[in-house]
Amino acid sequence: MPDLNVVPLSTEPSLQDIPAQLRALASRIESGDYGEVDAVFALIPRERDYPKIMAWGNNHGAFDPIIQFELGRHWLVFAAAGLPTD
Repeated sequence: MPDLNVVPLSTEPSLQDIPAQLRALASRIESGDYGEVDAVFALIPRERDYPKIMAWGNNHGAFDPIIQFELGRHWLVFAAAGLPTD
């Protein structure tokens, strides 16, 4: 009989554990997984209200939140439609 082992699917925290996910993101940024990070934006949805938006780092010029969120929206729409996103 073969030797069977349980293999974990992921060592990352649960997607429902937002603080742990944010800590893991910070660790990946610090370790350089995303290259040099000049800015980070967080958007926190709120029911029946405008979202809470926070920005850290460079948020001027091309890094202005309105530009970055519009580029992100464009990417999401293309991805949802199955169109190329690169």
